Amino acid sequence: MCGIVGVLGTLKASSEIYNGLYAIQHRGQNGAGMYISNGDNGRLVKGAGLVGSLFNEKTLSELEGSSGLGHVRYPTIGGPETVDAQPFALPHPVEMGMVHNGNIVNYGQLRDEMGLKLESKCDLELILNVFARELEALGNVTEDTIFTAVGNTMDRLNGSYSVLTMIPGIGMLLFRDPHAFRPMVFGKRISLDGVSYAAASENIVLDILGYDISRDVKGGEAILIKENRKVVYKQIRPEKAHHCMFEWVYFARSDSTIEKTNVYEARLRLGRELAKEWVKKDIHIDVVVPVPDTARTLALSMAEYIKVPFREGLLRNRYVGRTFIMPDQTSRETAVRIKLNPIIEEVKGKSVALVDDSIVRGTTSKKLVSLLKRAGANEVHFLSGCPPIISPCYYGIDMPTKRELVAANHGVEYVRSTIGADTLTYQTIDGLVNGLEREREKLCLACLNEDYPTQVREDIRKYFCDSRERDRTCPADTT
Repeated sequence: MCGIVGVLGTLKASSEIYNGLYAIQHRGQNGAGMYISNGDNGRLVKGAGLVGSLFNEKTLSELEGSSGLGHVRYPTIGGPETVDAQPFALPHPVEMGMVHNGNIVNYGQLRDEMGLKLESKCDLELILNVFARELEALGNVTEDTIFTAVGNTMDRLNGSYSVLTMIPGIGMLLFRDPHAFRPMVFGKRISLDGVSYAAASENIVLDILGYDISRDVKGGEAILIKENRKVVYKQIRPEKAHHCMFEWVYFARSDSTIEKTNVYEARLRLGRELAKEWVKKDIHIDVVVPVPDTARTLALSMAEYIKVPFREGLLRNRYVGRTFIMPDQTSRETAVRIKLNPIIEEVKGKSVALVDDSIVRGTTSKKLVSLLKRAGANEVHFLSGCPPIISPCYYGIDMPTKRELVAANHGVEYVRSTIGADTLTYQTIDGLVNGLEREREKLCLACLNEDYPTQVREDIRKYFCDSRERDRTCPADTT
């Protein structure tokens, strides 16, 4: 899971991209980068770390151009090295820079079949090289050959990809995989300075930068926004939507709207659906406490439904990043200890319903239950806004091995015992679907039911498992 931003035709592209990336820093904390075009060529700057640590007033002033791309990185293939950070750029058959959000399932297979000599382990480099080869094979770089090359690239790729490509002198190209796993929205701004366009992973980027939202990019669609501001749309491959449910459950900002479904409203509904499961237990609780920040909306909605006080029983250190997307287990465990601290007066001597968005590895859940009990909570009842995660994700979420997933090979009682809670209540799949108000067949639920929208062969599953474990600084624990 990553975050992407692209702008075309603005006065200062680097400043807009900087602000846009800040808005979606939650989507990736391991690296960031920009590719800025002045209309003739582009300049690439990227590295490991947060947006604010890589770019400052001086570096932004040196990135002159009216168009460009930006990226924040959370690795699913590759490690934390700078070489794997995005964007990537190529000089042939025409200069271009590219960013993407997603994960290519057949990365190793396609790399070997095409004899590609890649410099990184990042699957965007694969996408860029495949697209460049397809474009070069068609001869001249024109509107028609660009769309044909996109179609040929889609035919080769298996996986998730929302892609932004900047081609200096031609324009900005957007395309999205036919299943539309990962979000991408684009918009337009008309001002005294002229007409400009922007695209991003989440609509809040466009809102902040002053663009009017046009719509989501469709699955299997390509859009070419030319330098002259002419916009050309083409449905390259039929749409077979399977939007990732985890965008609403965890990843996206609460003020974002993904595929016309507002994230905050979806989480309110998920909280009510979770409350319906809780009341079946007929257990007394004194207070509902959220795990900040994502689960706050769920917990508030649940507390309202069951008419129990909602309290902030855990204080979050806002300067610590999201523990789920940290690259290794040691980082996650250390971050949990300094990220959250109990407000003792709100939990001491009480039966606490602790609400989180999900349980993946169980690491955070176990630490938090322990924190509340050490703070004097009589009982801690854990509730997960997401159903049990039992299967690896091959489409861009860092759940690559069953060994890491605490619910993969065990039932609810085992997970409850592992995290140390007095009871454990999971959201149901039906509750999840109801809360998201989506058609079940248009959601990717593979991590919950092992029903993968694309073919994932056993050798590919083993490749992902082995490569991800090699890339980790410290192999993950199951708890």
